[in-house]
Amino acid sequence: MPALAISNEELADQLALVCESSEVKAARARFARWEPWLRQQQIEICRIAAPSGGEGRRAEWMRREFERWGWTAGLDEAGNAVAVWPGWKAAPRVAFTAHLDTAFPPGQAAEPVFYNGKLMGPGVCDNGAGLVALLALARAAAEGRGSARPLALIANVGEEGEGNLRGMRYVFEQSPWRERLDYTVVVDGAGCDQITVAALGSTRVKVTFRGPGGHSWCDAGTASAIHALGRAIALLAARAASVPGLEACQAALIEGGSAVNAIAAGASMKLDLRAAAPERLEALALRARECVEAAVAEENRASRAGRVEYDWEVIGQRPWGRLDGEATLLRAVRAVDAWLGIQAQAQAASTDANIPLALGRQAVRLGAGGRGGGAHTVREWYDPSGRDLALQRLLLLALTLTA
Repeated sequence: MPALAISNEELADQLALVCESSEVKAARARFARWEPWLRQQQIEICRIAAPSGGEGRRAEWMRREFERWGWTAGLDEAGNAVAVWPGWKAAPRVAFTAHLDTAFPPGQAAEPVFYNGKLMGPGVCDNGAGLVALLALARAAAEGRGSARPLALIANVGEEGEGNLRGMRYVFEQSPWRERLDYTVVVDGAGCDQITVAALGSTRVKVTFRGPGGHSWCDAGTASAIHALGRAIALLAARAASVPGLEACQAALIEGGSAVNAIAAGASMKLDLRAAAPERLEALALRARECVEAAVAEENRASRAGRVEYDWEVIGQRPWGRLDGEATLLRAVRAVDAWLGIQAQAQAASTDANIPLALGRQAVRLGAGGRGGGAHTVREWYDPSGRDLALQRLLLLALTLTA
């Protein structure tokens, strides 16, 4: 169902009414005062480990917090924590989402600390900041006591790693609201100087190498699965090197072998392939596979016995999409930014917004304010300075779209 078109004049009128409301002015002023509470919520969220596929405890925590502020909340069949504005009975038309999962394996210690003005620890920015922004909206609605609005807050699963955007796929492919959501705002990471309007496509592949194995001395010269994998990585680095802004090929999660004195009978790696256009990604995937094939052939030629074979398994794909430059949602963001004095650049990225954008639906990704760095590393950090401006942006956008 296409979103209802709203003229620039109607948007301006709706935004003016929202901004001039005494309740909204009070809510905007409260965000800065809430910073100690926001920071503590962020710490509590990030203490709960949430690897992709293991987000349950964090989802339940978010559900309870939504309910604490009076929202009607629950967990859907995918495991997303979903909340609807207090008093709203029909399907919501607008959703603000933030992913629950982190890019860290099960067992990763997560004890964030606040030091020298910054939060530090795995996942504090990506996406602890986004989840806290949802809670700020939930609290603002509760304390504002305004009329019911068709707005949902969704803390979703499966954005990182091999989650394959599972939570967002459920929302748009299976949930009862899938045909009713007009606008989706994905809140992910820090800042407020970017608007993600284009979905960057990607393919994730698991490459498995198999050989005969053997004793490192008695069977010296036998084809090795790990040697083939090493040759493949060297070729990938030479022939499928990343080109910033155009394409990226990353080898990761390497496993293999059984003992230091054994020729490896098995080894595997996972590849993340991304590109700015479908045809470029197709060409990159073809080059990557040619590198693997050449590496296996090279190992087999060099060996005195046995052969190595490989399997190429696609384990995840993210689709492309782009928001029309005249889409109501983008014009609404621009109008709010002009009101607040925010200057933001449109850009492409791989986020939860890939799913609605690929389906031709209106969606953007916005930051949760502040500054951050070290994403996907244990040195991740988040500086909340100026967070309140981004929260004002999200609140004004939510109220304008649901006016």
